[in-house]
Amino acid sequence: MANKMKKMRDQLRKIKEGHEAFRLTPDSTPYNEHHRPDPRETTSKVIQSSIIGRDKERKQVVSLLSASDEEDTVILPIYGFGGIGKTALAQLVFNDTQFRGYDHRVWVYVSQVFDLKKIGNTIISQVSNEGNKNEYTRENINGRLCDLLEDKNTLIVLDDLWETNDFHLNELNLMLNTKGKIKVLVTTRNEDVAKKICTHKPYRLNPLDSTMCWNIIKQRSNLEARGDKDQIEQVGWVIAKKCGGIALAAHALGFLLSGMDLVEWRALSNSDIWTEAFSDNSVLPSLKLTYKNMPPYLRLCFAYCAIFPKGHNIAKASLVHQWIALGFIEPSKTFSSVRLGEKYIRQLVGMSFLQRSILHTEQEVFTMHDMVHDVARSVMDEELVFFNDTKISSTTEQKFCHYALLENYSKSSNLSTILPATLRAVHTSNCSKLVLQGDEFSFTKFLRVLDLTDCSIRILPSSIGKLKQLRFLIAPNIGDNVFPKSITLLPKLKYLDLHGSFRISALQGSISKHACLIHLDLSGCSNIRVIQPEALCGLTKLQFLNLSWCSILQILPENIASLTELQYLNLSNCFLLSQLPSHIGSLTELQYLNLSGCQGLVKLPMSFRNLKNLVHLDLSGCSRVQDFKQVFGGLTKLQYLNLSKIFGRTRVGDNWDGYPETISTLNDLEYLNLSRNSRIDYLPRSLGNLKKLQTLDLSYCRSLRSLPHSIELIDSLEFLIVVGCSDQLKEYLRKSQFKNIPISLPHFIVHSISGDSRSNLHMLEDINPVRLEISCLENVKSIEEARGIELSEKQNLSTLTFHWTSRADRLLEDKDVLGELMPPRGLWNLSIQGYDSTTFPTWFVGISHHLPSLVKIELKDLHRCRHLPPLGQLPNLNEVHLQQMDSLTKIDGGFCGGDKGAFRKLKVFTLRDMKQLEEWSTTTHSKGGEDSIEFMFPMLVTLSIELCPMLRLKLCPPMFHSWLISESDKVISSWGEIRHQPAASVSHSFSSSSDTNLEIKGVGVAADEWRLLHHHPTLQQLEISWCKNLLHLPDAIRHLPSLSYPNS
Repeated sequence: MANKMKKMRDQLRKIKEGHEAFRLTPDSTPYNEHHRPDPRETTSKVIQSSIIGRDKERKQVVSLLSASDEEDTVILPIYGFGGIGKTALAQLVFNDTQFRGYDHRVWVYVSQVFDLKKIGNTIISQVSNEGNKNEYTRENINGRLCDLLEDKNTLIVLDDLWETNDFHLNELNLMLNTKGKIKVLVTTRNEDVAKKICTHKPYRLNPLDSTMCWNIIKQRSNLEARGDKDQIEQVGWVIAKKCGGIALAAHALGFLLSGMDLVEWRALSNSDIWTEAFSDNSVLPSLKLTYKNMPPYLRLCFAYCAIFPKGHNIAKASLVHQWIALGFIEPSKTFSSVRLGEKYIRQLVGMSFLQRSILHTEQEVFTMHDMVHDVARSVMDEELVFFNDTKISSTTEQKFCHYALLENYSKSSNLSTILPATLRAVHTSNCSKLVLQGDEFSFTKFLRVLDLTDCSIRILPSSIGKLKQLRFLIAPNIGDNVFPKSITLLPKLKYLDLHGSFRISALQGSISKHACLIHLDLSGCSNIRVIQPEALCGLTKLQFLNLSWCSILQILPENIASLTELQYLNLSNCFLLSQLPSHIGSLTELQYLNLSGCQGLVKLPMSFRNLKNLVHLDLSGCSRVQDFKQVFGGLTKLQYLNLSKIFGRTRVGDNWDGYPETISTLNDLEYLNLSRNSRIDYLPRSLGNLKKLQTLDLSYCRSLRSLPHSIELIDSLEFLIVVGCSDQLKEYLRKSQFKNIPISLPHFIVHSISGDSRSNLHMLEDINPVRLEISCLENVKSIEEARGIELSEKQNLSTLTFHWTSRADRLLEDKDVLGELMPPRGLWNLSIQGYDSTTFPTWFVGISHHLPSLVKIELKDLHRCRHLPPLGQLPNLNEVHLQQMDSLTKIDGGFCGGDKGAFRKLKVFTLRDMKQLEEWSTTTHSKGGEDSIEFMFPMLVTLSIELCPMLRLKLCPPMFHSWLISESDKVISSWGEIRHQPAASVSHSFSSSSDTNLEIKGVGVAADEWRLLHHHPTLQQLEISWCKNLLHLPDAIRHLPSLSYPNS
């Protein structure tokens, strides 16, 4: 008895300590705790050299703040999880030269204890000369701030804001609205707080890369002073990757490692140091602080996430249903349990404790940062036991654990011999060698969640039928040929996922016993041919049904209409499904329907129009469905519609006519996909009625040539995707200058946002494409926004076009805008069109240094440009195209960029529509010195001169393999002048031995001037057309020795 009492006291002590440490009960903090000095308090002082890897972010934030000069009060929050470097970034911005000229700069550390009076008095004390001697009341604070900040430029940083109360945040906002120009930078961990306080879109701070983390560790550990730094570096990279991009982690580790030798570095890199090695003020406590400030219900839900392995992709629906199964969520009078679970996930995402995964799936998927995961593991501690082939977690109270994870576990021992009977949830991961036995789960009576992902399940163990409390079961890829009988014995089962179980051939009536079932996933059960009508009879609470990739399923039973609570139905890639139940319209709660890839579907029943609550409809690839436009009329709540690959060239039956007008009645539509429909050659004006449309995907609609003007007037439209469309459509879009639409990449149209001090150019900040065409650059509003996209850092970029609308009004000089848009050094192709300045920015004048990889350049429609940039020294330049440069009168040696050999690789040179160009001095000094000249383009293959009526060639005739002369009379007549130039100085490298083909079109040269073709004696082919003054073949042409004549 004494031993039992001792154990009970120990357990009670642990419970008390857990409550105190992790605040699983409502706050009971004594008053005086709030008045102790806060060791986390920050200041504006910064040693800039100690902050590594945030220069890009500094420039972006400075640009965002500076771009809003027309507004009186700008509030820009920076958010991200603890330790990521928000305060450091704010310090860099605070000390940036952009703001040093401001009248006032104020730094306020807000902290967890929100005190509006303290914030106001802190601002006053720093702005005035009063110091802290005056303590103003709330009412006096507002008046005093107005007096002090009126007509002043002020930067205020509010660091570490935690407050979530809407009323308090509104009060803060009102206090900051004075008569001066106020820029407010806020740092917070909570995205919701950021969105509530901001006047501009909050700035999310992303993790550092591993290189930057390693640089921090090197600096903090004083690596350069060590004699063993070469050996240390290999280990250090491993440790840097474990920082997960958290600046604070790298700083703490660097400091910790500074006193360690190589052996200790290696030991540290191989051990789980995150919960043991840091001091109280370091990373893990910093994240625990965020955890402690969660509401009690959220702490429990977050802590459960420790059951997932690190790096695991967590499906939102699955996580919510696990919380429900474990009793963490109870429905309220206002919201269902699922809705509350979704709300909790949004809160965790806002705190950065969950992050959206980059995994592309239909479902929303999240991950946890490793260090956040460590917090969850430390919180769960005695509640979680985990196993793998090498170790078992050393939980002292293992037999009382409620949660278990088997990861990389392949031992043959029966699970009942290692797992405690008290378990509520069991997860498996990467346990493909674990073979489950029939009596595997007979030991536990309380299990509510069982996830057997990555297990080898030949036959589902019969003992699962004894888990009478089981509410959640994932058992993919089972080898059963029929629906397992053991599952039918689970009366409380709500969530069932058997995806990928390709041996199951039918869905029998026995499944109807699951009266509580809400979620059923049979996706990838590709052998299911039949769903018996009895199978659906009892599933009256079913809300989710996934039958995607049941590829030989031919028919759905009519009584599917009895599933009146069904909200999600996925039938995608059921290739043989030829029809839907005639009464499918009875599913009045249905919100999501995916029929994509149902190639056998030929008709939608008339009851389809009764799906009044349908929000998402995907018919992509259903090219055989006929005359379905009549069913759209009743889908009044539809927000997502995908009609991709329906109206193609292989479509049988009705065409596009009639469908657009029907679609135009869907007033709530936000996403419309019409891509890859080659039969769509027009869009009607009525499409402009879709006032909520945000995305219109027209990619690869190659027959479209223009769009109705009404689409330009849809204010909500954010993305118009025209990849793979005709050149005519793209040109139409450029000329129309859609005011509120960024064209999806690679085509991006800059538009001026009404009432905003910047354009939409900033949307290019976080993208790094291979190709990019920026049109309508005349709409850029500030130099800062052009600088802010940091084009030179986009290392993926290989092809780039800058396009200004010709002769349109400008807000800035084109030279100033182009000066901030220097491309990356690896660029291959560059096109500049519509540029209206007379000269070029510095980087373009020194282009050979900045863009050494450039292969092709095009300068078009540069009406005021009088001098060409020195392109000759670009070492890899292969093509130059010059067009519509009305102010250019001469091309000479300045084009070559120096005395040394120029244009060593140029093979293609084009001059087109250069109406004022009078002279081209075709030679340059060769390597032989000033007395030796050579043709400017020694490796030229193709030369085109079109629509250049004033142009004369000086000194030497060009070398070429193929030359086109069109409507450029004086190019022909200037050959007579070439004859009189001194030839002694011409380098022996200048030879016309390569001249092959010459085409002359539309010139009015007199017949007696054709004798000048003697300059090209090796000419083999000559084509003359549309030359009105050439009445007979000149004798000079007949005497070209190499010219061949076709047989007549």
